[in-house]
Parts: sequence; C-alpha cells; structure tokens
Amino acid sequence: MTLFYNRAIADSELGPFFIHQLGDDIKNEDWIEHIELLADFWLAELLGLKTYKGNIYGAHIKVPHINRESFKKWIELFTTSADEVYVPDISNRFKERGMFFSEEFIRYLKI
Repeated sequence: MTLFYNRAIADSELGPFFIHQLGDDIKNEDWIEHIELLADFWLAELLGLKTYKGNIYGAHIKVPHINRESFKKWIELFTTSADEVYVPDISNRFKERGMFFSEEFIRYLKI
C-alpha cells in the first residue's frame, strides 16, 4: 500500500486529492490511520471477511473534483503497484477487485 500511496502523492492527477485530505507526509498520523483502514479493507475483501467497518463510498463523495480520469489514473497506479508487490495470483485478485470498486465509485458518484 505504501508503494501505491507514495506514487499517488507524487502523481499530478491524484496527488492533490490525497494531499488535500491527508497531507503530503505519508508518515503522519492521518496517513497511518488511512493505510491501516485500507489494509483492513483489502484483507477483508480478499479473504471474504466481514471485518471492515468503514464506508468506502461515503468517504469519497467528499473529495472535491473527483472524476473518471482520476479513477483511470488510480487503476493504473494500483495495478502497477500490485504487480510489483505480489505474485500474479494475488496481484490479479487485487486488480479485479480494484477495477470493480473503481467502476462502482464512478456509478455511485455519478461521474
């Protein structure tokens, strides 16, 4: 996750969203909390557990100026990072779910 988020912060399309919400230092308390929450989300998602307690859609509706291009860039960085970190079977599971959620966000946010 930290590989992806370091890339997202540095990206001209995604960086402003993350920096606006969490700051530009991935080691700050807000980022640590965010990464822990997302680690719980992905663990629950990939293992089929019902342990995640957040609201992934509600959290993103507050993000200003989010658009389809943002999600395309998110998928690009997400898939590249997954491929670099995980073996193909696990990476493919992350990528499939990532694509699913990206499409769901686009529908939910009506963008």
